[in-house]
Amino acid sequence: MPLHCTDITNIDRYELATILAALRLLQEAPALPEAIEEIATEEGDFERLDADQIDALCERINAVSEYPWRDVTEDQEMENRVAALFEEIGQ
Repeated sequence: MPLHCTDITNIDRYELATILAALRLLQEAPALPEAIEEIATEEGDFERLDADQIDALCERINAVSEYPWRDVTEDQEMENRVAALFEEIGQ
């Protein structure tokens, strides 16, 4: 049972892919830089997840049949912002 849950519906699929990649990288790392270890352990409040726990977490994330994440590739507002940015850069 997680310690707490938060609403993460604002995460898009690209951010989700990054989260999964970071978890897998964490799983493979025998040692972490101090700053990353502090994040992973909440500054030493608990042990970081072991490989089996990371597997279980990744499976839970991947098990969601319909992601609530928005697809930024189909986001008209984002497309308009990008177009405006390219226009601004071109000037």
